[in-house]
Amino acid sequence: MDDRQAYFETEALPLRGELEKAAFRYTGNFHDAEDLVAETYAKAWAGFANFRTGSNIRAWLHRILTNTWIDMHRRAEVRPREALTDVFTDAQLSAAEKRYDATPSAEEHNLREMPSDELVAALQTLSESQRAVVFYADIRQLPYKVIADITGLPLGTVMSSVHRARYRLRASLNESSELTRRRSA
Repeated sequence: MDDRQAYFETEALPLRGELEKAAFRYTGNFHDAEDLVAETYAKAWAGFANFRTGSNIRAWLHRILTNTWIDMHRRAEVRPREALTDVFTDAQLSAAEKRYDATPSAEEHNLREMPSDELVAALQTLSESQRAVVFYADIRQLPYKVIADITGLPLGTVMSSVHRARYRLRASLNESSELTRRRSA
């Protein structure tokens, strides 16, 4: 066993439980979460030669997991619908297509799960980088250091971006609630 393999086994493999929990939050299904973690480890091992020893392996694995889930979700969007039956008519197929909407993207799915239209609108006022750091800090509840490793931003930039994004969200939500209050008065 070479040193890189031993390092991978001692540092990456113990994080499996943590990755399974994150994968389950993404997929909502135990079996799909297992598949996602297996795919994550396969990609991590394949790209392990590019990993810099001493870097944050937890953040690196979480980034692979997130990107793999997004890739899998997008592939599922373009995949044709499958029918589990021996025989079906064109009329049945046409009726089934009219009943089901297209599968939403991962982003659309998460925005639909948001608690209110005002919050969705407020989040859309943020820049892409601010949305990302707020997502990691407030939804995934990752430490700033891990967010810095995932995004490639300096720690101070992450901290100030989270602060500015939260401030902007608060202002946008206050403005929205003020407009709603005025309309109902």
